Amino acid sequence: MAAEEHLTNDDKLQLMRKARLLGTKARELYENAEYERAGLLYGWAGYAYGQLQAWEDAGYSYGQSGESYRRNGSWSKAGLSYTLSGEAYERAEKWLGAGFNHSQSGYAYEQAGELEKAGESYRRAGEAYKETERWREVALSYQHSGEACRTARAWRAAGLSYAQSGNAYKNASMWMGAEESYCNAKMAYAEAGAYEDSGNMYYEEMVMKRMRVKKRSLKRLISYLYDLVCGYGEKPKNVVIGWIVIILFFALIYLFPSGLTYSGETSSSFLIRAFHALYFSTITFATLGYGSFEPKGYMLPFVMAEALLGIFMIVLFVFVFSRKMMRR
Repeated sequence: MAAEEHLTNDDKLQLMRKARLLGTKARELYENAEYERAGLLYGWAGYAYGQLQAWEDAGYSYGQSGESYRRNGSWSKAGLSYTLSGEAYERAEKWLGAGFNHSQSGYAYEQAGELEKAGESYRRAGEAYKETERWREVALSYQHSGEACRTARAWRAAGLSYAQSGNAYKNASMWMGAEESYCNAKMAYAEAGAYEDSGNMYYEEMVMKRMRVKKRSLKRLISYLYDLVCGYGEKPKNVVIGWIVIILFFALIYLFPSGLTYSGETSSSFLIRAFHALYFSTITFATLGYGSFEPKGYMLPFVMAEALLGIFMIVLFVFVFSRKMMRR
């Protein structure tokens, strides 16, 4: 049950008077440069407003407490006060205020050398800004979180924050920022030994790099095909799907009447011809060449093309699969 529901009307009135009195006294102390005491009184005012569930007033008072402690150089206390302010604004669903104060908290904790707390505060700022869909602010908050966690050598947390920053930049169509954030996430996850996550970030980095290339250019088309065929070396299943597509495609070509003869005979049954076409396509792709079939002259270019594709796709699969296994 909320604290306010335990209070009588007289209690609420007294608390409101107390909170206002504390705020007034704190303002006087702040103006007289007595920042430490001002920060303490603003904090108590914020607590009183919190008991009344007057969350906007609580957020403002805690924010002023953080500002007072910041002026006094009491960075750790400032970080806590800004955090409480951000939480109060979250309860009031004032997301811009929450994001700003969590960011201030992150900066204060950085100055205090409490880097993991700084990373968490910046992350919470990103979460608050996300509610407003201000993707640039979201991206910058997560980026600061990643930098703080990286300095603290909390590699997994850094990777996660950088990845969230990349996602926000992508939502804002800021491809260069997204590419840089995904690159940082890749390196952080690699330091943590999370190679699967590192590979995923490499894939996102390459996609962002492609998005920066001019549309309808040859370079972008080649990059897209590389993504389609093997996911920039991160998706062995794409190569296997490519195998199946190529085999079926050439089997349809070999299915043309009189395209193939089996042991010197051409079958008239469609099902037998379909099986023969699929079988011949498979052994051609695998470059086995048993010699039971004789393709007609106009089929020879297709046979050569499939054999070359087969060699390339098999080698590509071995490379991609080995790369994935070596990371494990």
